[in-house]
Amino acid sequence: MSQSSYNESLIIELDSVLTQFNRYVLIIILLFGIVGNILNIIVLSQRSLRANPCTWIFLVASIVNLISILTGLITRMLSDWVADPTTYIRWVCRLRAYAVSSTRTMAPWCRRKSTLKNAQRWTAVIISLSILLYAQMFYCYEANLTDTSLQCYGKTVVCRYLTDVSFAAITITLPLFTMVLFGLLTGANVRKSQRCIQTLTARNVNPTVNKSSRAQNENSEGRATQKADPSLL
Repeated sequence: MSQSSYNESLIIELDSVLTQFNRYVLIIILLFGIVGNILNIIVLSQRSLRANPCTWIFLVASIVNLISILTGLITRMLSDWVADPTTYIRWVCRLRAYAVSSTRTMAPWCRRKSTLKNAQRWTAVIISLSILLYAQMFYCYEANLTDTSLQCYGKTVVCRYLTDVSFAAITITLPLFTMVLFGLLTGANVRKSQRCIQTLTARNVNPTVNKSSRAQNENSEGRATQKADPSLL
């Protein structure tokens, strides 16, 4: 067997493995994602919990993640069973790309703790900016492309760089950097609080120790005086 035929057979086998993975594993991911997010929405939408800003943020994040899963995975699964409509229908291609990119951007940025009013304002700002940020996809994305890695992709090089760089920076890099920064600041704040508590505890313990030692000294002196009085008499 020549090297070229071996490479071709290896590519065919890898494509077959990837197809089987997309057919069956994605179904499990889709089911767990849909069920989990629906349960989150049902629980977090209770009136007794909606007054909590954390509950509000997680509720919005669950709704956004559910939309992202439905728009992103279903069409990806269909491509391995039937014809994927995003590959040959222009408006489906653009709508799917826009929905997936905008919702994936909303989800990581919606996890900020604050008061309920600030959480609602922050959520509105994030959703608005995400909607406006990827509006160019309705112009840039095109179906039935043959010279690109995906059939539903940016029709020009500028469009591809614009969408890919903006998605990588705003959806992945900036949220990751922000979470790492806030995590480090939180850890530093916890260590500072622990040092302050230890200092205050030591200050409160020292006067108590001093008072007890003074009382013990006074008691010992009193006992010595009582023992010395009979001898003097």
